[in-house]
Amino acid sequence: MRDRFLRRLYRLMDSPLGAVLGALVYGLWAFLVNRKTGLPQAAMIGCAHWLMSVVITMSCVHLMRMLFWLPARPRHGALLAVAGSLAATYTLLIGVHLWLGTPRLLLTLAPGLLPTIGFAVVYSALLLRESADPESPAGRQRRAALSGATGDHHART
Repeated sequence: MRDRFLRRLYRLMDSPLGAVLGALVYGLWAFLVNRKTGLPQAAMIGCAHWLMSVVITMSCVHLMRMLFWLPARPRHGALLAVAGSLAATYTLLIGVHLWLGTPRLLLTLAPGLLPTIGFAVVYSALLLRESADPESPAGRQRRAALSGATGDHHART
């Protein structure tokens, strides 16, 4: 039962639906926090934050998968995936909000800090777990990389 739950969680975190649903919460929060700037500005900030959250989630999933395979040791790959995705996420979020002139930047980003870190850690842990299972897609990718079938020179050897 636990394995089935973890596989479903992995699929949800890897899907566009998961990204859209998670981003909706952050977009609404950004709108509410900045509502004193006026409805048009707050709506633009909320919509921009929602869109960035969807793009960031989907992009970081791919980035984390790519970073996961770079180091020789799976645990190092998981750590690199966490650090790389968080650096990319907050560079983009802070940059766009500064460009938009978001007045309450820290308050806008604060509620997403723990869930963003949690997502990165959980997804990396699931990658680590899935890569160890020879029947999972990640396990097949690992075997193919180890055998050199993918031609990926950065894959673990």
